[in-house]
Amino acid sequence: MTRNKNGLTSSMKPNRASTAQICCEEPFRLFFPVGLLLGMVGVSLWPAYYAGLVTAYPGTSHSRLMIEGFMASFIFGFLGTAGPRITSAPHFSLREIAVIFTLDLLAAGFHISGAHRIGDICFAVCLLFFARTIRIRFQQRKDCPPPNFVLVALGLASGIAGATLLAYSEAAQYSPLYQLGSALLHQGFVLLPILGVAPFFLARLLDLPRPEVPEPRAFPLGWFRQAAFPALAGLAILGSFFLEVFYQPETGRWIRAAVIVVYLAAQMPFRGRTFLANCLRTANISIAAGFIIAALFPIYRVAALHIVFVTGFNFIVFTVAIRVVFGHSGNAHLFQKRLPFFIISGAFLFLAMISRFTADLAPDARILHLVAAAVCWLVATFIWMVKVIPKVAIAEQEG
Repeated sequence: MTRNKNGLTSSMKPNRASTAQICCEEPFRLFFPVGLLLGMVGVSLWPAYYAGLVTAYPGTSHSRLMIEGFMASFIFGFLGTAGPRITSAPHFSLREIAVIFTLDLLAAGFHISGAHRIGDICFAVCLLFFARTIRIRFQQRKDCPPPNFVLVALGLASGIAGATLLAYSEAAQYSPLYQLGSALLHQGFVLLPILGVAPFFLARLLDLPRPEVPEPRAFPLGWFRQAAFPALAGLAILGSFFLEVFYQPETGRWIRAAVIVVYLAAQMPFRGRTFLANCLRTANISIAAGFIIAALFPIYRVAALHIVFVTGFNFIVFTVAIRVVFGHSGNAHLFQKRLPFFIISGAFLFLAMISRFTADLAPDARILHLVAAAVCWLVATFIWMVKVIPKVAIAEQEG
């Protein structure tokens, strides 16, 4: 396919085969826009409910759409694009992309309709298939993945286990198994891949020198030693969920907060400043702060977790997606610049987080704060979408 610096040439529109090929090589072009739409649907459920447009309380549908729809789509898009490139493995096939995409949409559709058990089953199968696809690419690799990516594998395992437990115990939502499944899916599934990818990604944002990686697929000397610390951190975080649910809630929360702080302090580079790198650092600090507040004030645990979700996970997803979309659309020159639209979008995300946190502190004004949080999030996402998503359709010129 002929491309210029702005993407496809005007004399050649992409045909069905070429579009499919691009989506296989760079799945983010399909998953990022769809994930954004699923997230907007999930957040819109709150104002729709309080306006009387939907009758079912949207708590479960909202949380599932945000994790299994919004976050999962960005995880699929990023790992599906970066994973094969980092390891010099073949890109995903059209059949694999179609299966993952279909199962994820089915899960979202069932959650919107209130059939949460079927939705969780679909998502568990989706994650299993995605993990199988990643495993096949790992076996076909020519290069080794970064040691921190062991947390990506643990995150996928956490998501599979969490969705399975939720489906199994759907009828008993206050049971320990359901609470454990909720923690593994809503927290572990997103947190662990973010902790695994963030140090690698921040180093690239700062253009820090990277150690030479041998070409052979065999693990280089010292790889397992470097992977041991993130692996132990990930297992400790997963163990903290078990401890919190079944034995010592306070101890489990403090262990999780402490592990996250120690891991970020040890793994995240502090030297170097760029706009996107500072955004990534801010989001990681927000994640650590949210878990610390949840440990300090367990009565406001849900509110504190929204610090993690909104200005942590969400802000990281938007930051990483800007780097991916701009880098693959010929806009890499913008990486070192301040992006005014993202500053405005980030400000609205911060307001959304404050409103959602305040909702639990002021019960008399809870509805007002929930709706305000949803509106602020939707405004932030719309601004981000207008500036970023159109570039998804632009293919970078191949040298």
